[in-house]
This record gives sequence, structure tokens and C-alpha cells, in this order.
Amino acid sequence: MSLSVTVADLRVQRPGFTLGPLSFAVPAGGRLAIVGPSGCGTTTLLRCLAGLDRASAGTIRVGDRIVADAHTHAAPDRRGLQLVFQDGALWPHMTAAAHLTFAAPGLSRDAAVALLARGGLQAHADKKPAQLSGGEAQRLGLLRALAPDPSVLLLDEPLRSVDVHQRDAMVLLLRTLADERKLTTILVTHDRDEALALATDLVVLHEGQLVEQGPALRLLQQPACAFTAAFLLGASCLPTTTSAAGVATPFGTFARPSGELGDLRLVILPGELRAEAAPGSGPTARVLTVAPGKAGFTLRLALGDHLVSAHCDTALPIGSTAHVALTTAPRLLPWQRRATPATVQP
Repeated sequence: MSLSVTVADLRVQRPGFTLGPLSFAVPAGGRLAIVGPSGCGTTTLLRCLAGLDRASAGTIRVGDRIVADAHTHAAPDRRGLQLVFQDGALWPHMTAAAHLTFAAPGLSRDAAVALLARGGLQAHADKKPAQLSGGEAQRLGLLRALAPDPSVLLLDEPLRSVDVHQRDAMVLLLRTLADERKLTTILVTHDRDEALALATDLVVLHEGQLVEQGPALRLLQQPACAFTAAFLLGASCLPTTTSAAGVATPFGTFARPSGELGDLRLVILPGELRAEAAPGSGPTARVLTVAPGKAGFTLRLALGDHLVSAHCDTALPIGSTAHVALTTAPRLLPWQRRATPATVQP
């Protein structure tokens, strides 16, 4: 039976690094990805959920049961969770079928082979990990975690060791098995494509802080923070200067958005800049690369100390000066803000 996971005011204090406080919830059967750049705290958070590390403060609930707080720290095998590590963490002396029957006492060999078949491993039932490819080993690690029918599945960058051409099949397998079992799934990854392929909801971390959370579609269409737009959408986020006159950007001065304070950035999504050789009203930038597109060319430009992409009808010479202009209304967002705790809905 799938269970919900609720995290309230979780904090981890380590020398030189603080994670949190973090609050979020995953309903039973939900699929959540915790994303952010390397070093942001995603793996530390997952290890706290699994019970491998102890948090400094806060509460973790699995279903209605508290598994971690100031007075409680349930052991990993007492949480009803299964963790799939980056490298699979397989036992070198066991066959593929034995991995499953050991992880799920009472599971017959026939049932183990049937589960292996779901991952395309039925022909490898009697092989040991050293005889498997990287992708096969990672699929075995996933199937071993599913064998005991866990309440919650934790995934630590599950596709990291899988070849690019095998990733689509692995994504489909994960989604199919999670949907069939209505399995609560929590994934941590530094890969936005992996997160968007596997999860319906996102928690975005940066330098140990929860920047934004909610349905993946909403964060893609209406990011509330510049960091979210940069990480998920590849946006360029240009610094601004705020004064009584408004918010000064390389493209002019604009009114400050109502209620927005602090470090505002001009957020430019791919496709929102146009470059020309002829002088215009916008700033100038140096052409770094030129690539043909469906209509015209895509230029990679140095705009001051920042890299931006722009569309151009002609291929400007590398090293030349281009004049760039916004093709949309200016989008001014805070670099990041502490997200309000919210329940993540499936």
C-alpha cells in the first residue's frame, strides 16, 4: 500500500553547509522530483528520508507514522521505504533472480523471473552483476527495490549510469511500474530532463534552500523565481539595479513588479531575443557561436559578462558585434525566495 510522505521544517546542519528548513508533502501515489544543481542538498535530503542520515531538526512522516523528529529516528528497514542508489549497489555474489528473492522473502523464483521480464532481464536471471551491462545493472537495482512492494520508492539519480540510448526505455519502465502499483515515488536528480520525464511535481533546491515547489507544468509555464527559470528552462537571468526610477536593465528601465523586493533579475527565455547586424535601440553583444535552425540562425552571444541566445535571420560572423532586442515584455523575477510550505498534489 502506498503511503504519503510529509516533511516539516527539516533542517540539516553540517560544517560549511545548511540544508533547509524544508517543508513539503507527497500524497500517496504521487511522483515528486527534488531538483537542483550539484551540491544543493538533494542527496542529503534523500538520505534523511531513507533514515541513512539524521536531520538536525524537523519531522518526517510516512503515512500517519512519525519516522524522524527530535525524539525518533526509525531505522531504514523500519520505514517501509526502498532506495535505489546511483550505482545500483548490487551484491556481486548473487544472481539477478537471487537479488529479488532475497529482497522479498517469500517471493518465488518464478515470480522473480516474471518481474525480471518486466525489465527485459529474463534471460539474465542466473547472471551476476559483473556479467551485466551498466543499464542492465541499474534496471536490476530498480526491480530489486520494487520486489518487496514498498510503500515509498526513493530514487537517487537512477539514470546516471544508464547510456543515453537506453534512458527512454528506463523512463518508460519506471513510470509504468509506478503507475501500476500507484507507488509513491521521490526522485532526486541534477538533470531537469530526467525530473520532468519521471515526476508530476517538483521541489527546486538551491544552496540548501527550497526555492520553489508545485506541479511541474506550473513551474515550467509560470516560474516564480529566476533561478527556477534558469535551471528548468535554460533562461538567461541578467542582473538589474533598482532605484526610485524603476528597475534598470540592459534593455531599459522598467517599473518594479508590485510586491517584489530584493535581487530582481531580467529573465529571458530561449527564443525571446532577436539579433541584428544593423544598429538598434537595444544593447550590443559579441557573437560567440552560430548554429543553423529551422528558420534562420541561433546565436550564442556575450552580453557583458553574461551569455545569452538570440535568433537572427542571417549568420553573423563569429567575433562580430550584434545588436539585440527583446521580443517579449520584460520579465522581472526575484533570483530566489523562500517558498511557502505547501502540499504537493499528484
